[in-house]
Amino acid sequence: MWPLRRLISAIVIISVFNNHTEAYRILSIGASPSRSHVIVQEALAKELARRGHHVTMVTPFPTAPSIENYREITVPLSDEGKRLMSHFINDQSRWAMIQSFSAMNKVFMDVANDSINHPEVKRVMVEEKFDLLIITMMADFLLGLTQLLDVPAVTVSPNAMVGFMNDVVGNPKSIATVPSVMLGVSSPMNFASRITNFFGWLLETLFGCLISYNSERYYNSNFPRDRFHPYAEARKNISLILVNQHFTKASPRPYVPVVVEVGGLQVKEKPDPLPEDIQNWIDGAEHGVIFFSLGSNIQSSSMPAEKLEVVLGTLRKLKQRVIWKWDSQDMPNKPPNVLLRSWMPQDDILAQKNVRLFITHGGLGGVAEAQYHGVPLVGIPFFGDQQGNLQKVQKEGWAVVLEYVDLTEQKFSAAIDEVLRNSSYTDTVRRLSKLYRDRPMTAMDTAVFWTEYVIRHKGAPHMRYPGVDLNFFQLYMLDVLAVLGSVVVLLIWVIVRVCNMCCGKKNLKLKQY
Repeated sequence: MWPLRRLISAIVIISVFNNHTEAYRILSIGASPSRSHVIVQEALAKELARRGHHVTMVTPFPTAPSIENYREITVPLSDEGKRLMSHFINDQSRWAMIQSFSAMNKVFMDVANDSINHPEVKRVMVEEKFDLLIITMMADFLLGLTQLLDVPAVTVSPNAMVGFMNDVVGNPKSIATVPSVMLGVSSPMNFASRITNFFGWLLETLFGCLISYNSERYYNSNFPRDRFHPYAEARKNISLILVNQHFTKASPRPYVPVVVEVGGLQVKEKPDPLPEDIQNWIDGAEHGVIFFSLGSNIQSSSMPAEKLEVVLGTLRKLKQRVIWKWDSQDMPNKPPNVLLRSWMPQDDILAQKNVRLFITHGGLGGVAEAQYHGVPLVGIPFFGDQQGNLQKVQKEGWAVVLEYVDLTEQKFSAAIDEVLRNSSYTDTVRRLSKLYRDRPMTAMDTAVFWTEYVIRHKGAPHMRYPGVDLNFFQLYMLDVLAVLGSVVVLLIWVIVRVCNMCCGKKNLKLKQY
């Protein structure tokens, strides 16, 4: 009896100690004007709090959650930021996107700058001690806080790895095999696609230079050179990048150890309950529900009148009910089968079995949620990586993609009808859903493990890739090749001179005879 009791006690004690996690203090700065970007970082922050850590989340988009150990500090967006983020629906050409990049990057920088200079945030950073900093990569001047707070840094990327992020950690670019997120090239690439991808890489490089140039100015204004490391040194102080990407819905690519894929980080294993009116709307839909959302950056109410009439004319003819993320109070000529809400719990809605189709702009988060829950798409891309995201899923066979500039009632109706009537779209995405879910750990468990790992090991410097400290010539061995080439040329020159001298002496002897 006693040995059995001792054994049970030992098992309980071991279990308690194995499940014990030291509580860390974490500062997470969600410095982005895009709510969909902040959602990914916010999901990690809330889960860390649920697991016992003390988390302070700085965000432009307050949620007022009732989570113990979780504190939000709201830093509202400026009017300029709101205006910029709402204009995208008026001009969707790729050239317009390129032209607006500088202004968009400035908004990211301003949001981050406002965040760290907010009185409450400054007070917290002065009065409290933290163990980790979590930031977005689009404003990497925030890495100056690692020296100010004496903490390691983790970056949460809501999108795939892009050029300047690869440079910061020394990640291989793999231009011949990894399509640029800017141009929508699919993999595997033929010769023409690789030419296109090369120019996409050049474009990413130029954008990276612009981001670094702007970020350095913000860095120098917040972290003076007489007291802080130079910007170039500070931006390499990243212990971990969590990428909201997964190889089952993107091109497989090589990563250095500090880059970890956590695609679907914001997706809940168990969806939260929906508001009663939305749940009743879905449950009462005899022919199913279509979810329509153009994301957090695109204001549907800014849609030109002729395009809005195309959409309304199409939706009015459907026998399915529609849930539309609409950002204003009114909609002219709203069809009776359409339910409007300014903000939707997108992941929770897509998890409902009665949702048959998702009409989307093709943001990476929405595509991941649709794949996870097995919902086919009709895609209308606008800018950024949306074109590439949707082209890939169309190639996989679970989406029909339309160009917004060519959108007509006939094309829109045909696309919706094709996905709803042809069961292959649903069958394909459900098969890919199983593939997407099949992992040794969930995306959240993976993110939490590596985040805690970085804290436990004081920034985990052993994971840092040495190549990040080498310049271009050193990294690609050009200096070594130059020296070896010089030696070879010198040896050839010596051999030729010796041969000439020997041949000259031999000819001289022959002349003497």
